[in-house]
Amino acid sequence: MRLLLLALAITPLHAAVIGTSTKAPSITVERLASLPLKQRAAWTAYLQRSDAQRIIDRATLAAERSPNAPEPALPRESSGARSMNLHEEAAHYAGPEGRHIADVIVSFQTPAGGWSKNLDMNGSLRARGQSYTSDNLNKHPSTDDFDTPRDPQWNYVGTLDNDATTTELRYLALVSTGTSGPAGESYRASFLRGIRHLLKAQFPNGGWPQVWPLEGGYHDAITFNDNSVTDVAELLSDTATGQGDYAFVPADLRRQSAAAAARALDCILTAQIVVAGKRTVWA
Repeated sequence: MRLLLLALAITPLHAAVIGTSTKAPSITVERLASLPLKQRAAWTAYLQRSDAQRIIDRATLAAERSPNAPEPALPRESSGARSMNLHEEAAHYAGPEGRHIADVIVSFQTPAGGWSKNLDMNGSLRARGQSYTSDNLNKHPSTDDFDTPRDPQWNYVGTLDNDATTTELRYLALVSTGTSGPAGESYRASFLRGIRHLLKAQFPNGGWPQVWPLEGGYHDAITFNDNSVTDVAELLSDTATGQGDYAFVPADLRRQSAAAAARALDCILTAQIVVAGKRTVWA
């Protein structure tokens, strides 16, 4: 062992660049032009829907702000999903603490129906004119930073990153179960709007981007990171049952959720890497 360690100590080490990462392309009209006509039509409609929703989202926030008044401070940042525990006793979701978190969740829902990430849902309700997002900018940016947003004031506005959106929706479903009657109507309405958001955000191929409306760059790619695609598919599958915490979901939305979950499964299987005719892993 000593001889081996000595040999390692005196042997020169050499490093070499074996490859470089390239920025993921955004979904654009120019990129879609290379698709077969049938696919192009579906993707073009998807992109148009995203662009239209982003305009609505930005206009809604702008309408809340006065040009003569300072903007509210950014929301308090936290570990995000951890501020919404999905494994409490039922009494928690029916009690004041659980309902306060649900109220904060509802207040931070974007006009599109999703949520940003890393928001402290134990804190205060969103103030009028306040950003939908906390400060998600890279604290150590560089020229090679793939996460640099096109607009530093508008990023991660509706995302699946860091378990966002799916966690908020499951929490709302739990509180809805514990809050019957009119008192729980705002939670149920917010949940249904969030499910419709996921349906609108689903790619024609069955996957989901990291951010919707689309933000550009790698955010536009199918996102398996953080179990995003599988978490959405599982949530939609549970929604489709119309049972338990999801008993309030109307039949038409249950059917749409089931179809979307099936398309997601097809996407997951299609994305599996095949080596020598055998299915192996996922990138």
